[in-house]
Amino acid sequence: MTGITQSSGIKPTQAANQSSSSSAQTLATATSVLGDAVKAIQSKSGNNTFGKGDNEALIKLIMQLIQVIGDKLPTTEPPRPQPKPLQLTRQQDKAVRERFDIKGALSYEVLDSKKDGKLSAGDTLVISGGITGGEISRQKLTARDVKAINAGGSTGSDAQQQLDANRKKWDSLDIDDYSFTLQRNCFCRGDAIRPINIEVRDGSVKSATYADTGELLPDDRQTNKQSIYNLNADGLFNLVEQGIKSGAAKVDVSYDKQYGLPTSIYIDQSFQIADEEMGYTISNFQPEPQFTTLALGEEDGGLPPVDAPIVTTLAIGEEDGGHHDYK
Repeated sequence: MTGITQSSGIKPTQAANQSSSSSAQTLATATSVLGDAVKAIQSKSGNNTFGKGDNEALIKLIMQLIQVIGDKLPTTEPPRPQPKPLQLTRQQDKAVRERFDIKGALSYEVLDSKKDGKLSAGDTLVISGGITGGEISRQKLTARDVKAINAGGSTGSDAQQQLDANRKKWDSLDIDDYSFTLQRNCFCRGDAIRPINIEVRDGSVKSATYADTGELLPDDRQTNKQSIYNLNADGLFNLVEQGIKSGAAKVDVSYDKQYGLPTSIYIDQSFQIADEEMGYTISNFQPEPQFTTLALGEEDGGLPPVDAPIVTTLAIGEEDGGHHDYK
């Protein structure tokens, strides 16, 4: 790869090498000049510009000056070895290009920053291309990146399968009343990133209030498709599905193991566009208890009431069933 980047021009390592080279040249030049002067003094010839006579004191002075110059110059350190590019398999290469949206004239290399000879979390992905063909961006690979790359990539079909499975789990629980805290993660300020408590009744958002003050947000779902009042459980699942179907460069979602509800959502439409990422954190989920109203007579589980026994009064002489002995 070229040493010229779009953002910073000459790389720092090149600048350091140039500085070291310049210092070495300065020292060599000074030493050469002073050495010539010493030789001239020692020759004590008629062409000696320092004059004739005993110049022993001057020679010592010049030698001390050479020593001082050498001490003052910075110590030249050997250049640090740079991480070497890793050789990826065809499957890993395909996964990297899909995951980080590396297309067309763009190229990349993964530097072995961990120096372990294999793809690892902490290795550096460098993307190049554009008008100059130089470096565009570099980033550290996360453990999740490495897992997806080694598995052949976190493709849209994989994300869709996870979404479908967790949505099915949520639907099977038939929870209509619940609450949770939602916080947006973005390059934003102020109210846009304040945590919001959302209360859902009968499957629809009943209220949305700022978690820190309890202030109620206006219900604008009729005029705003991106209203916070649209973000019930179905709305969260829909966000994930929109990211997948739009062909976003990266869709990372975590789901609650018990309920299937998303607990974190991160969608990056393009790695080449800055600050357009969207993320949400979902916490403090609380399903509300389900109350059942029993009809009269169902307090014991709905069994039909038992009729009271019928009492019969017998006339005198009927105690034995009404039979008489006739003599």
